[in-house]
Amino acid sequence: MEEAVIVSAKRTPIGDFCGMLKDYSAVELGTAALKGAISAAGMEAGLIEEVIGGQVYQAGCKGNTARQIALAAGCSDETVALTINQQCPSSLRAVEMMAQNIMLGKMEVGAVVGYESMTNVPHLIQGARSGYKLGGGKIVDGLLHDALIDAFNGYHMGITAENLAEQYDINREEQDAFALQSHERACQAASAGRFAEEIIPLEIKTKQGTVQVAEDEHPNPETSLEQLAKLRPAFKSDGTVTAGNASSLNDGAAAVIVMSKTKAEQLGLQPLAKITASASAAVSPEVMGIGVVPAVEKALKFAGIGQEAIDYWEINEAFAAQFLAVNRELKLDLDKVNAHGSGISLGHPVGCTGVRLLVSLLTVMEHRQLERGCATLCAGGGPAAAMIVERF
Repeated sequence: MEEAVIVSAKRTPIGDFCGMLKDYSAVELGTAALKGAISAAGMEAGLIEEVIGGQVYQAGCKGNTARQIALAAGCSDETVALTINQQCPSSLRAVEMMAQNIMLGKMEVGAVVGYESMTNVPHLIQGARSGYKLGGGKIVDGLLHDALIDAFNGYHMGITAENLAEQYDINREEQDAFALQSHERACQAASAGRFAEEIIPLEIKTKQGTVQVAEDEHPNPETSLEQLAKLRPAFKSDGTVTAGNASSLNDGAAAVIVMSKTKAEQLGLQPLAKITASASAAVSPEVMGIGVVPAVEKALKFAGIGQEAIDYWEINEAFAAQFLAVNRELKLDLDKVNAHGSGISLGHPVGCTGVRLLVSLLTVMEHRQLERGCATLCAGGGPAAAMIVERF
């Protein structure tokens, strides 16, 4: 069976909600990321046989955004494209699908893009098609309706984090301390130039003219425990989850080029890593964040290795409580996890994050000269995904 390898991995800077990337559509962000990955690979866009996109908020973006991105990035008319939605793990699952196609010999070269513009998610007027006989219609926020509100319980995803905080006895102080660590790590990585290796600069318009941005907008060097402690609980009056110890709403995109090892050799390309194993698992929607644990366990089983064989981890920080609950189970050395921050500090543009985790994983593994890494994240509704890669 063919080996599936990653030959390039790039991302855009991540913008805040209604922030510096507000004028970019999800398709434009995805296109920029894919162009960057193609350029980094040193290959022609026409070699790409299929593009798989991961996007959560597709309303208002026109049909099959992955196809739009493929053609805008210079792929041929014959390039197949598919857009999938599994909430937060969408683009990581897309990488899994691409790898499986390559391993089965159905194709040789593919691209996976994760992208989201949470700023530009539209509001919805449900019921307007058949008309309102009496009384006013209701405008629904698509951002909440299509992901942030749990489809099964009708409450915000933040309540699932509160549920885990109660179940695992995780207090407010522990969550705030973890959030501070995330910001500190992201800011230190930015200062050290680590993100320059993975970010494709974007142009934005300002009052002073057009400028290039190549830094994430959300990491805050001024974050402190004192500031975090002043924030009110966001989801229940006596809760512990706040805007400061939860991931933010963001815009951004990331892309990887995946191909068979044989094709990479033919093209003279040096792979960054091979995809060793991947897995999905699911738990109750009420505690969706803990789904990472069984997903990781299954991926390790498929890889035929133990947890100790993983040198480095990227675990999305949907909420500090969620991450800490996961680590109550996995008991990882935090020096080997999220070295450059994650969802709390970098931001969580949901469709983008799966591939963004892979980009971050490969950056740190290269810098530390590590062999094996795992990227994983949870999803609203209970599913989770994990992927194990080995660096060349």
